Amino acid sequence: MPFAEVIMNPSAGNARWKKQLPELVAIIESHFAPLHISQTRKAGDARLVTERLIKAYQHKMDDLQLIVIGGDGTLHDVVNGLQRQGHPEVAIGYVPTGTGDDFARANHIPLDPKKAAAALTTAMPHALKIGVADSAKYGTQYFINNFGIGMDAQIVYQTNHSDHKAALNALKLGHFSYAASILKALRQQKKFRATWQVDGKTTAIDNAYLNVFTNHPFLGGGLRLFPDKADNRNTLSFVQVHREKLGILLQVLFAILSGRSVHRAMHHSQGQTFEFATSATVPIQIDGEEYSTPIQVTLHQTKQLFLLQLKKAC
Repeated sequence: MPFAEVIMNPSAGNARWKKQLPELVAIIESHFAPLHISQTRKAGDARLVTERLIKAYQHKMDDLQLIVIGGDGTLHDVVNGLQRQGHPEVAIGYVPTGTGDDFARANHIPLDPKKAAAALTTAMPHALKIGVADSAKYGTQYFINNFGIGMDAQIVYQTNHSDHKAALNALKLGHFSYAASILKALRQQKKFRATWQVDGKTTAIDNAYLNVFTNHPFLGGGLRLFPDKADNRNTLSFVQVHREKLGILLQVLFAILSGRSVHRAMHHSQGQTFEFATSATVPIQIDGEEYSTPIQVTLHQTKQLFLLQLKKAC
């Protein structure tokens, strides 16, 4: 049986799956051994646990596999731990128990944790592209989902500080907590000046509003940023919406909520490397974690190994 180290966040998704955690572990134990479990208490713990495990396995790295039971924030921390220590070859299995679970949705991992745990017993290592954000302000940050500046980061802020998030998670409707924050964010977010460069072309605008660099189409618990036909995992996608009249923004919002994600005010481009800068004071979100501008950042992609039920890498 293959080895596995489990990193588990019992508080993910406001602990809505806490009672089922022993059953999830039992399913994983049927295939992986020996099984050691490290529990996290706060944001950043999973990265520290990952770094500790790398040291413990430094003379037998081929034996190390990690299984994450938690939300996208926990997975984000584990990926950052591996990447910062130079070990993207360590495979990660994922059992989603968070609020948004966009990484699972984007990579055909069952959203039901029991099914996801069972799927790991036949999963194989596959390399996926993840995002990299380099800035003087925050150093090098790796993101499994997206890096957003403006409206989407405002939604994340409103969701993280809302009263309804815990209630919806308790009802296993946590993915609706993002949608419930949209109207408030729509009122809060103002236009700002930003510049970006891709493929040698520089663009500068005074009415930047939503700016998302993403590895896949999903944001905020299943909101779709672009249709499947535009989904190319070998490049970084950039989705941008200018500050428009309220009526136009509501049309864009409806297009996203309906899943079509096509509107003349939505601009989607792809590239290997982007440069983005703004001196305004607006929120940033990196895989749902809160940061802030001003910032000048270079964004591109690198590879990380995951345990997935795919015939080939995305």
